Amino acid sequence: MNINRDEIRKILVIKFGGMGDVLLSTPVLPNLRAYFPEAEIDYLTLIKNRDILMDNHYINRVLTYDMRIDKSIDLLRHIRHKGYNLVIDLFGNPRTALLTWITGAKYRVGFRFRGRNYAYNIKQVGRGGEVHNTDFNLDALTAAGIPIISKKLNLSVNIVHEEFADKFIRENNLQNDFLIGIALTGGWESKKYKLNDYVELIMMLNEKFKVKYVLLWGNKKELRDAEHIQKLFPYQAFIIPDSPIRYLAAIIKRCDVIIGNDSGPLHISGAMGKPVLGIYGPTNPHLQGPYGEQNVIVQNEKLECLHCNLLECPIGNICMTEIPKEYILDKFTELINKNHLKIPFNI
Repeated sequence: MNINRDEIRKILVIKFGGMGDVLLSTPVLPNLRAYFPEAEIDYLTLIKNRDILMDNHYINRVLTYDMRIDKSIDLLRHIRHKGYNLVIDLFGNPRTALLTWITGAKYRVGFRFRGRNYAYNIKQVGRGGEVHNTDFNLDALTAAGIPIISKKLNLSVNIVHEEFADKFIRENNLQNDFLIGIALTGGWESKKYKLNDYVELIMMLNEKFKVKYVLLWGNKKELRDAEHIQKLFPYQAFIIPDSPIRYLAAIIKRCDVIIGNDSGPLHISGAMGKPVLGIYGPTNPHLQGPYGEQNVIVQNEKLECLHCNLLECPIGNICMTEIPKEYILDKFTELINKNHLKIPFNI
């Protein structure tokens, strides 16, 4: 089915999932806005992801759903009465398929997942497990004949977030330093680079470079890890305050590079245009890694079990613990050279 552009006045994009899932879907939005400049564009997501989309100038409003409180029937009624002409379901689970169908939109775009084809009249074969999640999302636009003119992640920070970051930098006298953000975050233990390994890596970086470290954390355990690192490097390591996502993005924007494993801050770094050294093991960076040509990936490619996606490793998580530090340091130098960064050396 071909879309008649003149009929499109109201568009709904649907994406549930986690913070990273939504952030990796944001390149869809500038392409929609470019192709339908006069249309209203709404975005429906889970309430926990609302802040990712706030102040995004490509959309008109953010609609949210809280599965702990909201009744699905209320959401269905609300969406039905909105009068959307085009709905794009980027998530494709049974609930979002039903939401797409119930809108009654003339054009309903989704992926060919079993049991959900009824909901869509413009269908794309999902390339999950074959391409990066960002490109997977953009495939929905391709199916609808919408040109792809941008692949940039979008996360808006405003003056309040910038001032928060400036205050952190100023209070710690970091204005003139080369700053390496260390992302101590991660949803699974098996995909996290370990605390002692970070300590050893920082020691090796210090032997060669004159830098300072901004320690990024999300939960109490990660804060304790940051405090441990700061005690070992009291004049070099600085712990960020408790920072909601866009405040965190503003701090990341002030860093020169970011080092970390598969986690939200790496995707935020991509949205801020910051070079990332991504350390990967159980997850596949070609599918879930930091998006953009400016990044460099580290992984132990000799392991047959790489990219296993296991939450718990039966053989000691060796994909993360047995990466030679010298190899990581070489990849860090590659990152610096790739992005033409000037980093001060220890003399």
